[in-house]
Amino acid sequence: MRRLARAALFALAIAAGAPSPIAIAQGSDPQVTVELSSRRVEVGEPFTVRLKVNVERGAQAPSDPQLRGAPREIRVGTPSIATETSVQIVGGQVTAKIGVSVTWELVADKAGRYSLPAPSVAWNGGRIQGKPIAIDVVAASGRPRSQPQGGGSLLPGGPMGAFPFSFGRRRNLPDVLDSLEDSEAMDAGELALDRAPDAQVFLRAVADKQAAVVGEQVTVSFYCYRRIEIRPVADRKPGLAEFLRVPLVQEPNTSEIRAQAGGKRYLVSLVDRVALFPLHAGDLHTGSLTWVFDGGRERESNDLVVRVTEPPAAGRPPGYTVGDVGRFTLSAAVQPRRVEQGGSISVTLKVAGVGNPPQALKVPARTGVEWLDPEKRESVEPQGSVVQGFRSFGYVVRVAESGTVDLGKVSLPVWDPTTKKYVVASVGLGAIEVTPSTPSAGSIAARAADAEAKADPFASLPKARRALAPFASAPAPRLDGARFWWLLALPPLAVGLFAAGARGASSLRARRATRKTSASTRTAAALDDAQRAEAAGDAKALAGAVERALHHAIEGATGLRARGVLLDGLAKELGARGVAADLAARTEAALRTCESVRFDPATTAESLADLAATARAVTRDLARVERAPAKPGPEGA
Repeated sequence: MRRLARAALFALAIAAGAPSPIAIAQGSDPQVTVELSSRRVEVGEPFTVRLKVNVERGAQAPSDPQLRGAPREIRVGTPSIATETSVQIVGGQVTAKIGVSVTWELVADKAGRYSLPAPSVAWNGGRIQGKPIAIDVVAASGRPRSQPQGGGSLLPGGPMGAFPFSFGRRRNLPDVLDSLEDSEAMDAGELALDRAPDAQVFLRAVADKQAAVVGEQVTVSFYCYRRIEIRPVADRKPGLAEFLRVPLVQEPNTSEIRAQAGGKRYLVSLVDRVALFPLHAGDLHTGSLTWVFDGGRERESNDLVVRVTEPPAAGRPPGYTVGDVGRFTLSAAVQPRRVEQGGSISVTLKVAGVGNPPQALKVPARTGVEWLDPEKRESVEPQGSVVQGFRSFGYVVRVAESGTVDLGKVSLPVWDPTTKKYVVASVGLGAIEVTPSTPSAGSIAARAADAEAKADPFASLPKARRALAPFASAPAPRLDGARFWWLLALPPLAVGLFAAGARGASSLRARRATRKTSASTRTAAALDDAQRAEAAGDAKALAGAVERALHHAIEGATGLRARGVLLDGLAKELGARGVAADLAARTEAALRTCESVRFDPATTAESLADLAATARAVTRDLARVERAPAKPGPEGA
């Protein structure tokens, strides 16, 4: 009875979040076990390896699971991680442990006996390893196979091949997440949100800075928040047309952390991270990352806006090119240093450092020195979260004059975003010795003729008249008087007309592009898709098209991106933007009908026709709404 009382007291202390009054055993080594779903499998049959590690409550949690060095005939999937807390009472002493279970799914492509490497996790500054495992793989028999629990699918063309997280056994995620204590949750405060755009799953984009200069790196990370077991099947990347894009994540992080959003815990995965270099000044939009999950559910991230300006004009060094931003060094190699007159030398300039190296350099201008177009080589790659590398320019330089020729100095002014100052990197090219070339007989004659022509200053005058004749004045110049002024004015007029025409054409193209991407155009296109789906009797396609048409119509009428708004609060959000209560309620009801149609196998043609007619009526009424001043909405709206 005393032991039962102590256990009950310990359980109550855990539930209340208070320190336990009972001494807890500390300092024991982690308990490590390795499990294999089957010792004998067929070729192509999935099997799992599970590593379980139990550590004392309050100790550092294991992380970074690895299963490296597997034979090349065996494919290893991404790990699935689960945690649990256990309490043991031995001899009146209560011991609490935190367990971490990591599951990998594997598939063998060739029969044979294989030894799998020991799985491991990082803990307390080192790595904890299990034991190697032996498995026998036999030829495929064609018998039906059951999908193992845990791990991501490795089947060819499997839906998880392009996404960062996989799912194991079915869990009631809301109960698991909400039942964790604060010490177990490992909540990421920097990913917390005051309000969740969706109660089950949503995408979020986070930028490391909201303002930058042209050419400065802006790092954007995309996260998936979820409270349900759901599988992504397709994605659409953001356009990023106004940025130079360098991917930072080759293989997205497979581990999941927990973060608070709207007072609830979510599992959060890093799904993509990119380095963006703005190409011009202005308020630049990154666009949204869109994922389509199984069941037709679609989610898109928030569209970030980065305020981009040019570096300050005050103190700007001569020769600075807008967009040259970073921390760079400049080096040069000149070969050979001695050349014959009229010959060529090789000059290689190399720019290396942090940032996107410039695409061109300004070379010094010297009489008798001709620089040909350079040959470029580059290696610009991400190192962690920073883009760095080098870009080299190989020039062929022709020298026409003899003697000692100073090639001058090459300078590269850049804006350093760390110190917020201009920095000029420079390198001297030095001098080269150019020996005179040996002239040929033809060149000697040509030079003599040129010298003789230059020596007679009257060679170009007309011959003297040998007989008297009446005076004849010289004919008037053809370009005299009004002709001259008209000819002088023609080029500016032509330039002005050309500029006006170019502006008109650009404005026309802009108006056409606006019409193509306007909310009304996208609404009409979605309604056309709905009409075709109705004719084909495709309920899911019709529901998806109607949902898109309603979202585009809402955005055109109110400016609200309704995909990030919960259906329970949609009518209220529409009312705040000037939409009548009846129309807001009809809009919300239509969207709810779309959700039910997707999962209702008994949908009739009459119900599909009613849904299409309702969509046309609602979008038509929304198009007549006059947009009211927008109020702050949820992040991602």
